[in-house]
Amino acid sequence: MSATPSRRNNGNRTTVKSILIGSLLASFYLAVFTVADGNAQQDQAFTTQNHTAADVEAGPKNPYAPYEFLIGEWDVTSEDGGPAVAVQRVHWRSNRSYMWYTGSLIIDGKEVPHFEGVMMWNGVHKNLDMLLSVDLRTGLVQEHGTLSVEPDGTVVRNVTGVYSEGAQPLGLPVAGPSGLSARFRQTFKAAGPDKIFTSVMRQSEQGWVPTFPGSDNLVMTRRLLPGDS
Repeated sequence: MSATPSRRNNGNRTTVKSILIGSLLASFYLAVFTVADGNAQQDQAFTTQNHTAADVEAGPKNPYAPYEFLIGEWDVTSEDGGPAVAVQRVHWRSNRSYMWYTGSLIIDGKEVPHFEGVMMWNGVHKNLDMLLSVDLRTGLVQEHGTLSVEPDGTVVRNVTGVYSEGAQPLGLPVAGPSGLSARFRQTFKAAGPDKIFTSVMRQSEQGWVPTFPGSDNLVMTRRLLPGDS
């Protein structure tokens, strides 16, 4: 028996009503999820922006920090005491972008310039590159190499000295027409803000030996400069 027209109309109205309610609910939930997702994206963008701003404000890490204890003017003496045998100076240059490194020998109580040059950060090798002129009268000797930091904070200077004809390294013969080279190693170990233990060694056929008598046990003591308390 077929449904009456009245019942068919009621059924159609119920179906349409259900469809409309379902559509409204779907639109509502879609809007809710869209707003929630948009808020989450905005929160993430805000957090990322804040992190970026904080990183920019903090700036990059200072690669020179492990080497800063070398900054200053230092008298170099034997660990056993006695008069200074040398003076070393390390100073900043141009917005602390590199270091200027100089040394003088003490001869008859007077400073005699020995070397000078630069030390600067190498962002690939993560150490300092160094280039020195060691013959300040004729420019016939240079040293080039690196400074690096050991796990205990000791700074190690590994360099190669290059000697033109006629120049003579300590403990070696005079360079001939082809010149010659020698390897040196110096360590710096801080013993407080005003004291550094250092050693200067030369590579030989017997291994590492003192560059000059007593150079394996030296002390650097900070000089008091005008204005220092």
